[in-house]
Amino acid sequence: MTNNLKNINFINLGKYLFPFSMVMIFASVLLLFFSEMNLGIDFTSGTRFDLTILSDKNKVLKISDLKKAIDTLGLENEFIIKELSSEKTLDYQMFSIISQNNFDEQTIINAFKNSLKISNDSIKPNQTSTISPKMGKELIRSASISLGLAILLILIYVTIRFNSFFAVSGILALVHDVSITIGIFILFSLEVNLPIIAAFLTILGYSLNDTIVVFDRIRENLNKSKKKDNVTDITNSSINQTLTRTILTSLTTLIVLLILYLIGNYLIKLFTFALIIGVAIGTYSSIFVAGFCFNMLYNKYGHILNTEETEQEKL
Repeated sequence: MTNNLKNINFINLGKYLFPFSMVMIFASVLLLFFSEMNLGIDFTSGTRFDLTILSDKNKVLKISDLKKAIDTLGLENEFIIKELSSEKTLDYQMFSIISQNNFDEQTIINAFKNSLKISNDSIKPNQTSTISPKMGKELIRSASISLGLAILLILIYVTIRFNSFFAVSGILALVHDVSITIGIFILFSLEVNLPIIAAFLTILGYSLNDTIVVFDRIRENLNKSKKKDNVTDITNSSINQTLTRTILTSLTTLIVLLILYLIGNYLIKLFTFALIIGVAIGTYSSIFVAGFCFNMLYNKYGHILNTEETEQEKL
């Protein structure tokens, strides 16, 4: 077996990094249960009103300006205002007005015109979306089922294609990637909406792809090796052989995501941020979580699997 890079002892490094990863998963689970997640209107119910305001190059509107304009109405609603346009946009600004209670869009527009001295032609309504409480609960349920079903199907797929040791290690890596990404969103109070759920599902697919490449090489080298008791060396060698491919794939993906993050608006930034975190953590987990976990399981329980394989060959 030839190594693309010098033989880095990933398994030895994993002795320190694997426990750290387990602590990170545990911390993320604690955040999930004991901290409030910043759920978007997709899950909390309410009304969202998006509008575009043509900008005066000499005056850039701030969110605080819009809040002051709405405050003049004396409404009981609590409003959240987010800027959707990129900072590089000079000729217009896009804002999203969100409230858990219904409100009249024209009243908001009139407040902006009067308080901010904006002409009629400078404000253009984009869209209004209202999510009922029942629909919000249904979306939460659907999102949870989607994530759970994706993990279950991946578990079945990896078990059939490889064996139970690979399956457990792969699922642990996926749980690691998604839970830490969710933990970061909770920690920094970032909005979780339907596109972010899509990002989590994308992270599952990307992480699985990275992990399968490593697993495929481990299985190939195990089949070639006559001394299957030396699994640590085989696992370590397999990770080194796939390292160049793993790094190059991750780097090219991260470059594209970074560009999208820099030039995108608020929603795109949020979506790509989740993917950036997921890709980075997924690359790490395919080596130090999935690879290390498989090596640990095989060294401890591999004799059971080898006995089953020998009996099947006799049959």
